[in-house]
Amino acid sequence: MSGHDEGAAPLFHAVLTAGRSLGARGLAWAAGALAAAAAASMVAFLLVGAWPVAGFVGAELGAAVLLLLAHHRAGRAREELTLDGTGLTVARIDWAGHRLEERLPAAWLRVAVRPAEGSRPGHIELATHGRRVAVGAFLTPGEQAELAEALERALALWRAPALEPGLSPGSRSAPAT
Repeated sequence: MSGHDEGAAPLFHAVLTAGRSLGARGLAWAAGALAAAAAASMVAFLLVGAWPVAGFVGAELGAAVLLLLAHHRAGRAREELTLDGTGLTVARIDWAGHRLEERLPAAWLRVAVRPAEGSRPGHIELATHGRRVAVGAFLTPGEQAELAEALERALALWRAPALEPGLSPGSRSAPAT
């Protein structure tokens, strides 16, 4: 769309991340608590002569710690939405930093919050020219509504015609004589 400065700063930028209740320190404490509980139960089983059970408890501890680490690593994934002079960029960055971008023209972009259906989580749907992109599936319904509203406001500003210097909305320039 003409009238938009392609080199200008983005009109809208949002970084979406899933909420994680445990930071690195909390993860270490949780793993330590699991290890302490596993060690206590291993000792108890060894004292009653059930030594094979101790090995299974150790294997369960290893699996639990690996799952905690995988969950923590997955928390690094994020989505970035950037509205600039050429349209909306949706970037998905996985836990390893791999980036996948989609460009959507902003002129006819529709934003809708789609509620959860069955096992499918709710999300924000961005649709234009027959393409549909879902973002924010890991956000709460309130956060989804707030993001959709903010993006709609930014799109309205993007779509607003640029005024010539000295003119205000609703005013008309006088015909040249």
